[in-house]
Order: sequence, then structure tokens, then C-alpha cells
Amino acid sequence: MKALRVCMAVCLLALAVGCASPRPAHHKVTFDYDVDYDFQRVQTYDWVTMPGTLKINRFDRIRIEETVDKHLTARGLRRTAEHPDIYIIMYGGTFKQADLTVLKIDYEVYEVGRLKLAVYDTKSNKEVWWSETRADLFHRMTPEEKQEVIMLAVQRILDYYPPQP
Repeated sequence: MKALRVCMAVCLLALAVGCASPRPAHHKVTFDYDVDYDFQRVQTYDWVTMPGTLKINRFDRIRIEETVDKHLTARGLRRTAEHPDIYIIMYGGTFKQADLTVLKIDYEVYEVGRLKLAVYDTKSNKEVWWSETRADLFHRMTPEEKQEVIMLAVQRILDYYPPQP
């Protein structure tokens, strides 16, 4: 009888956790940079729109730009269209991922969102830094939930900019 009560308590706890509202997950951040580039000289930046950027809807692009602008301004960088030191380009979209079950012959394919920020030197037009992480934005999310996911993703990406030698 005692084992049955413990089993029921565990089941109820699992049910409660499973029904809780979803929180943004912490995902791995990958990054790379040009080790010979002098990031200390960078004081200004501007955004560039590329075809990859257009895979992100207009509202989310605005949210991402505003969030990045806040982070970079807090670090002393200034956004300007006249002779910036670097260009920033955002890339986004989805890729397919599959979960396979071990005991059954079953699998599920789902889409995973990602956000990548890349920095290009304006003089050489070469990429000097990039970083990306998952940023799952779903249609059923409210604008506030999307903003929360974007803020977390941008913060985690910019933790690696500028790179520390």
C-alpha cells in the first residue's frame, strides 16, 4: 500500500511538471572568430539585411535588432550608418531534427529554430566573428513569450562578443 502511494505521488508530480508553462530552454552556443582581428578598435556598427535575414519575420527582426542594440550600447558601441567599423548580419530559420525512440520503432521529426549573429569588418568585408544558438519561436507564442526567447538567445550569443583572448 505504501508503494502504491509513493507511485501515485511520483505520477502526480510528473503530471504537474509536464503541465507547467514552458520556459525557454538553455541551449548550447557555438561561436568562432578571427584571432588576428583587433576587436578593441571597434566603436561603431550598423545592421545589414541579407537574404538569410528575411527568413525571420519583420516583428522578430525588430525585436532582435532592438535587443542587440541595447546590449551593444551598454558596452559602449554606437550604431551609425556613416562609416561604421563593423556590420552585423542576423541569420535565422529552422532546421529539421529527429527524436528516435529506443524501444519502439518510432520517430518524430520537428523543426528547431536558430539565431546566428555575424560580424563583418567594413574595410575588408570579411567575417570576423559569429555566434549562434537555438531560438525556438512558435506561432502559438505570445509576443511577450517571443521577446523572452529572443532576449535570452541574444544575451547568450553576445556573452561571446567581443571574444576574450
